[in-house]
Amino acid sequence: MRRIPLMLAPGLLACLLGACTTLVPDPPEPEPSTEANTRQLQLPGDCPQADAVEPAKGIEPGTDAQIAADLLAAVGQWSNAGSAMVVNEPAWIGPGVPGHCLADLAESLGRIYAPVLFAGNADETLAGFRAGIVQENLANLKTARAEGRGTDAKRELALIQQSSQSESGTFLNLVVRRFESGSIQPAGVEEWFVIVGPPDSRNLVFHLEIKASPHGSFSW
Repeated sequence: MRRIPLMLAPGLLACLLGACTTLVPDPPEPEPSTEANTRQLQLPGDCPQADAVEPAKGIEPGTDAQIAADLLAAVGQWSNAGSAMVVNEPAWIGPGVPGHCLADLAESLGRIYAPVLFAGNADETLAGFRAGIVQENLANLKTARAEGRGTDAKRELALIQQSSQSESGTFLNLVVRRFESGSIQPAGVEEWFVIVGPPDSRNLVFHLEIKASPHGSFSW
């Protein structure tokens, strides 16, 4: 069962049952992210050091489809971040790199990418999502090292099941296909439940929950 913040649940439930026409509840007043909003990688001293990285651009104002596309593109960039560096930068190539450094790199990249997408006072769903993408990124870093090339894992929008925009923000219920690096066949189908704040909150995500749909079922 999905856990939705108490302040959001009544409005969402009423709308999902068809009792209203606006599906977007009022998000909380946005706060700056508490994570280090820096582009400089912060790694232990025994790991190869690297230049600052350029994080994803985040979500721009637009239609429901554009907001969904920006979100998926940013998540894809995060998932593949650093994979080209670990196969192209001399300091990262070879057996001398300590085994923990890829995990440290994935965590450092998470501290750079998460504030671009997430509100600082977002709900608990984003902690789980962040942890999942950090692990995806780590898996892609390992794949890159093993295969000698950067990864291109991605997610593609298959369907917008429900959506609504208001001055309070955007509600999206998406069906998403997930592709592993180098594959043209989807590795799985996911359902995304997303609440994005309004433009004056920099379109930061307040709620993002994913569940797998192994049989392609598109209904919540």
